[in-house]
Amino acid sequence: MSLPPGPGPSRPARPARRTLLGAGAAGAALFGLAACGSGGSDSDAGPGSGGTAGTKSGAKDSAKGTRTVDSAKGPIKVPAQPKRVVAINDFPMSAMFDLDQTPVGVFNAGEEYVPQRDLDRWKKIPKVSNGVGGAIEVEKVAALRPDLIIGIDVQANLPYSQLSQLAPTVLLPFSKSKAPWRDMADQTAAVLGVPTALDQLKKRYTQRVADIKQKYAAVLGRVHWDLLQGGFDEGQWWLYGAGSPIGGILADAGAQFATASKRLPVQQAVSYELVTGKLSDADAIFYYTTNDGKPANLGPKLFAQKSFQQLPATKAKHLFGSIYFLPGGYEDAIGALDDFEKALSAL
Repeated sequence: MSLPPGPGPSRPARPARRTLLGAGAAGAALFGLAACGSGGSDSDAGPGSGGTAGTKSGAKDSAKGTRTVDSAKGPIKVPAQPKRVVAINDFPMSAMFDLDQTPVGVFNAGEEYVPQRDLDRWKKIPKVSNGVGGAIEVEKVAALRPDLIIGIDVQANLPYSQLSQLAPTVLLPFSKSKAPWRDMADQTAAVLGVPTALDQLKKRYTQRVADIKQKYAAVLGRVHWDLLQGGFDEGQWWLYGAGSPIGGILADAGAQFATASKRLPVQQAVSYELVTGKLSDADAIFYYTTNDGKPANLGPKLFAQKSFQQLPATKAKHLFGSIYFLPGGYEDAIGALDDFEKALSAL
């Protein structure tokens, strides 16, 4: 995305996944879509770099009950069957929820960004960050006695060396992914030693895509979409393109995009002054909400702008929100498809 900076200390804290996805997959170093405060790591710590997490999950050391998996920092030995996993980022947390596994500790992105589906479970899990969106605290992780720690390679100020002394710490290669919700989920499953456990969710996703494309072919053929969220900075909002994670999911279901989202590869920060120029030819708008259904972040301020109120999509009441706009895994992607179908049924 033209790379808007990730939220800094003066901005509202956000979950690792949301901050990173919001800043743009093309500029992973600036990401903090979901977790503003948990990224960039001790780059000199750990054995090398590169690789796709989990690709060596078949390499076993039966005598010690371990497996060797790939990570962004190279091969790492992990327990053959980890029992006490700390997810220091939203992506591995979402993947574990998809796998019906519960981490013993998670990053705190803020409960308003957790889907209602997972909220009760999430509330009961100890948080290992310094407040909402804060840095990972080694002492909190240590108290949970983890046998495995999973994060992503673009988390800022991550105490990787200290975490690695507590338990094997696998950083997934988010920076190399074009569809993080899919890749991080698959790689988390591989690291946990259950590489095929998501197959049924994958089939559900494929079937949902096919069903929507068939049932709503006429609507899909005439409606053009722009994608957005409220952003974190005063006077700016974020526009999402066809190549963003949510854009890819909607495109799979047959969505056509209006000019602004069609021309944009991933995402980009845009000023309020450009609302009319960017969004005026959209028939409908799909946007990010919190789990109470309200526009997320600074969305209410964007929606209150006179220029936004005068948009054709706004006047036609073709504004449709989703908590799954920034998906963390397969269940989120399916949730986004469900919300997209609800929107199509209203058009």
